[in-house]
Amino acid sequence: MRPDIKGPLVSLVEYYKWDKFAYLYDSDRGLSTLQVILDTAAERKWIVTAINVGNLKDERKDEAYRSMFQDLEIRKERRVILDCEQDKVKDIMDQVITIGRHVKGYHYIIANLGFVDGDLSKIQYGGANVSGFQIVDFEEPLVSKFDQRWEALEEKEYPGADSRIRYTSALTYDAVQVMTEAFRTLTKQRIDFSRRGNNGDCLANPAVPWSQGMEIERALKQVRVDGLTGNIQFDQYGKRVNYSVNVMELKNTGPVKIGYWNEVDKMVVTKLDIFPNDTNGMENKTVIVTTILEAPYVMLKKNAELFLDNDRYEGYCVDLAAEIAKHCGIRYQLRIVGDGKYGARDAETKIWNGMVGELVYGKADIAVAPLTITLVREEVIDFSKPFMTLGISILYRKPNGTNPGVFSFLNPLSPDIWMYILLACLGVSCVLFVIAR
Repeated sequence: MRPDIKGPLVSLVEYYKWDKFAYLYDSDRGLSTLQVILDTAAERKWIVTAINVGNLKDERKDEAYRSMFQDLEIRKERRVILDCEQDKVKDIMDQVITIGRHVKGYHYIIANLGFVDGDLSKIQYGGANVSGFQIVDFEEPLVSKFDQRWEALEEKEYPGADSRIRYTSALTYDAVQVMTEAFRTLTKQRIDFSRRGNNGDCLANPAVPWSQGMEIERALKQVRVDGLTGNIQFDQYGKRVNYSVNVMELKNTGPVKIGYWNEVDKMVVTKLDIFPNDTNGMENKTVIVTTILEAPYVMLKKNAELFLDNDRYEGYCVDLAAEIAKHCGIRYQLRIVGDGKYGARDAETKIWNGMVGELVYGKADIAVAPLTITLVREEVIDFSKPFMTLGISILYRKPNGTNPGVFSFLNPLSPDIWMYILLACLGVSCVLFVIAR
């Protein structure tokens, strides 16, 4: 029942023009997909790093994920395919956020068929590109009607009824529908499959199949219905064909369909850029500005309790944020960082704190503060041009050019020194004269 994801995945990699990426998988199905990826890589001269994440121990998996992504960062691998189910994708993405690998410059493809099933809210505003596939189209009338009936059920009696149906559940529902349609066909053909037939003998040479099994297999292959996962049809080998998969991307507003893939047209992009003018999206959004109390940049007014929101603060950075917002035409809200720190990364856990952590983990959109630009911080966030430079400087005076005179050779020493030298020479001469007499 599960459609093959190899074709959509290869087409999406080609669409993004990737030539170097990492492929993470956790099952035998992922191993078969990897084989297709490697075969294509040999033809297209791609560089693929394959990593099996399915055999990691639960008690040390978080540490293993962090170590794995640190190794990928050393090799400049910032494009990653995650061929895992949503539970493992969530675990991996949590560690990606922890070490700050969800910012601009990184791109992840989730290679399963339930892109909207997972919770991507934590990575939504980080800046990284996230793409994937969706087999259940909730805009289809059949799916929409089923979804309404599903969410109307009592959650206590039907666990999960308070949320949208996951793609794995939709495949199960369609599988039951296929079985029902197949047995309905057998009934119409007056084929009695209810009577007890002769058991098959798998050890025979050749194997003797179950007598009614051939009829049921034939009926299953002939089924053609519309299910929650789209058109359901099988070829002579029982493989699903003539299906369509939506291609998704994660935007600031959430998952968005950018195109679709099918066996005939391959990759078809329907939306190249849903935000042609980025300022339109900012006008309806309040930008969260994180900062820190540090005089004279950000200070609380003496009568701050009489004011609300941004009016409670004063200082250079407060005025700077107000002028930027006025120039760009955006709304913003100043928030003092909770832990009162600028931002440093823990050496063991690799977790960021302070204002840098607020930016890395999507709690704030921008920081306006006297934040020092360092190499470690530049790896996870972007800096503007600095508005102030501090440091030790060497000051020297440019000498004025003068023409040398007759007595310029006397300039290295002061007149007093020359006088002392002359008196010393005169004194020595007198002493030598007396001794010589």
